[in-house]
Amino acid sequence: MLSEALGDNPAPFIPSKVERSKSRLTSALFAFFTLGWADGVTGTLLPHFQADFHLSFMTSSLFFVASATGYGIGTLLVEHVMRFLGRYYITLNGAFATGSRRSLLQRSSSSGPGATKILAYSASQSRFVTLVLASLLHATFFAIMGSRRGFPSMFVAYVISAFARSFISGGYNNVYVSSTPRNALGYMYGTWAIGSFAAPLVCQSIIAVGVPWARFYCGSLVLSAINTSVIVFAFRPTPHESAAEVSLALQMIRPSQPGASLRSGAADISPSGFEPSEFSRGDLKSTSSVACTNYTKPPLSTGALLRACKEPYVWAFSLFSWLYTGTESSTQGFIVLYLLNTRNANPQTVGYVTSGFWGGMAISRLVWGYASPMITFRQRKYIIHGCILLAMCMHLCIWFVRSFVENAFSAAMVGVAYGPIFPGNLAQATETLPQELHLVSLAIISAFASFGAALFPFITGTLSNIEGAHILPYVTVAQTATMFCLWCFFPSRSSS
Repeated sequence: MLSEALGDNPAPFIPSKVERSKSRLTSALFAFFTLGWADGVTGTLLPHFQADFHLSFMTSSLFFVASATGYGIGTLLVEHVMRFLGRYYITLNGAFATGSRRSLLQRSSSSGPGATKILAYSASQSRFVTLVLASLLHATFFAIMGSRRGFPSMFVAYVISAFARSFISGGYNNVYVSSTPRNALGYMYGTWAIGSFAAPLVCQSIIAVGVPWARFYCGSLVLSAINTSVIVFAFRPTPHESAAEVSLALQMIRPSQPGASLRSGAADISPSGFEPSEFSRGDLKSTSSVACTNYTKPPLSTGALLRACKEPYVWAFSLFSWLYTGTESSTQGFIVLYLLNTRNANPQTVGYVTSGFWGGMAISRLVWGYASPMITFRQRKYIIHGCILLAMCMHLCIWFVRSFVENAFSAAMVGVAYGPIFPGNLAQATETLPQELHLVSLAIISAFASFGAALFPFITGTLSNIEGAHILPYVTVAQTATMFCLWCFFPSRSSS
């Protein structure tokens, strides 16, 4: 009973951040492994998509556009959807101690004719429902791809996958993982790369023995089922969390028209600030309407957005992310096609090159996640500079060394070099830009990264359609050279 959890005189208390910490962190890592599993196999399967559905290089590159489109739509909607899914009613029968919590997803007509329904917000409910629904939506990607219904349905599947990915990553990053030790984010993106490494390895192995590639996606539904089950087990709200959120909501109630009788009905959620007040049972009965303050994070102000747009470093970091994600997506997406067309690679083994790329990235990102708290601002800049230089040298080897084995090794080394670049870039931006602009600035940087992941693979596919698959190194070498020159102009000392 809620009254037993809250007591006769409820006081606001916040649930512990370490509640179910191990199971929830495990769930987060496994979820990102599943996302990487779905995202990392595209480069291996592009030749099979082209052969089965008669796709050109340019048409194949639209899969990357679909992913960026879905992720962009999800990024715009994630906060609004999570706010809606986190709303619930507190039903009061004349006293706080007899209050009950009822989700908007449940029927609320059974609360009684004399009950008062107060609309409040639950972070734990929002997190749980969002992650479960997004996980189920992500599973439809595997189902659609496994059906092999042609390019239009596959395009939609990639949009759905990226849309669900934005909610899963947003839910974990914004709600839970950001409150764990600093290393957790590095490990989380490391498990993404591990999933991207394992998927091409398994997929190429089953294709080599004659199993149709669609069976890989059908089998991946088992992974999605496990992922959803783990999320339900780990992130379902605990009684302590539910009681804490109801108590906090009740303590934040304030009267709007004192002196009138209490009316039944849903109250509004106020986006403004709050004045915590304690009411006796008599005070509550003399209140005409009740407003429960929304205690989620406040929306971004127009002033912060305008200030961020005037910061030159915001656009510099955004341009760098735009270039980086473009060359990463182009490399992992088209390296298999490049080796098939220019190095006469064996179709039964060439897919393992994508695994090598992601495996190298997984290793470097896990190491980076462990070492990043010990790296200074200046050291981080020079390490990233070295990574860019190494990646450019490996791209040159892929261009000029006519050996499949060497090119496969160079692709793996490119993955190693790319691993620290994106998280390092975000860390540099955080320490360079004013603290009050971090939220909006990182949103702009992430938006440019998503745009680059769609634009440059499309450009690469279009040029390959015109000139041939050998065009890939021309694009990647030019991008890494530009990244190297651009990084020279970034500061070597933190402004904070």
